[in-house]
Amino acid sequence: MKKEIFIISLLFLLALTFGCIGESQPANETKLEVEEGVGIVGKLKFDELHPGLEGYISLDVRSNLEGEGASNVIIAIDNVKPFAIVECGGEREPNEPRTCTGQLDLDKDMPVRMHATRKLIPGEEINVFWRLKAPGKDEISDIALKHPIYYSTSYDYKVKFRQNIVFMSQSEMIKRKQAGEDYMISGESGNTAGELRFSGSTQQPIIYFFDNQPGGPAEGDFSFATQYFVENKGKGFPISDVVVILEYPKSGINVDESAPEGTPNYKVYGWYKWDEFDEICNTGDNQLGEQEIPCKDWIKSNLGDEEYAKLEENADHILIKKINRTDFVNSFSIYAPFVMTGQERTFLRDYNIPVKMYSFEVYAFYRYFTIGKDYITVYPIRGI
Repeated sequence: MKKEIFIISLLFLLALTFGCIGESQPANETKLEVEEGVGIVGKLKFDELHPGLEGYISLDVRSNLEGEGASNVIIAIDNVKPFAIVECGGEREPNEPRTCTGQLDLDKDMPVRMHATRKLIPGEEINVFWRLKAPGKDEISDIALKHPIYYSTSYDYKVKFRQNIVFMSQSEMIKRKQAGEDYMISGESGNTAGELRFSGSTQQPIIYFFDNQPGGPAEGDFSFATQYFVENKGKGFPISDVVVILEYPKSGINVDESAPEGTPNYKVYGWYKWDEFDEICNTGDNQLGEQEIPCKDWIKSNLGDEEYAKLEENADHILIKKINRTDFVNSFSIYAPFVMTGQERTFLRDYNIPVKMYSFEVYAFYRYFTIGKDYITVYPIRGI
């Protein structure tokens, strides 16, 4: 009896020390990096398969909570053969169109190796799966078959970059230097999550000067340029043209329209005003073939009617440009020429405002593609 009590007490102490027997520990949650708009959470998951039998493979796909959401999302598997996809009541070839509804809202009529949805909102996560039938034992002989499966995502995405740029009069800069004060001040900036990362490389503060004394003749325009460094920090690459929209302040700042060589400066840098822009965009998706549509239609399909209408309301303060996908490199700089208007300079001079901050916002639209690889193994059934 004493021996039994001792054993029970010992088990009780072990349970207190190591936790309840059989209790599973929570797995570490996979978090998307800021350089991901849409990402695969974890890895490709699959059942153990045997010759001629069926099992499932699946992927968890998540839209970044800190991003803008994705549109026209396609999740696909490739290099499927010698496996068959079982769907819509039978075995299908990987590129055979889906005749049934499918899992997601755009699945119908897509190749059965693909799943597609119109929209993923920030933070949304979906699970997609395929039912596969393994090749028979006569096809793989009596050894295990280790087969690579490729999985990919492609989606339309938007990133936003906001920067406050500080302007300082020359007299204020001189005064601060003479007083031993720091005059190298910059405004704050902020990026949404996404693969194309913008950073402001405009030298700040922008120093301007006055030609006349307060109360004197009006000042003229003051020319300057904003500069941004763009880098593809994601795990894939854009497969479309990239459209960049630059929204500048509604007062005090204007586009540099001077044309010393006959072409307005802003056009020399590849920009258009909103009403001038009628470019065609290649929104190509190497899953389904290339598409070419008016860039504004593509932007509207990504933004929706309400947000697109807001963009058009600000058309008088927008520059827009297209970067051809064939010209896209992993990192580059873009420049935009502006002027501080003479009216603004005169106002700052007469009201003795030595430092002022202006906000500029950049939007970039693109379609992005990522790919991964895993292996699925078919184990022979021994003794059959």
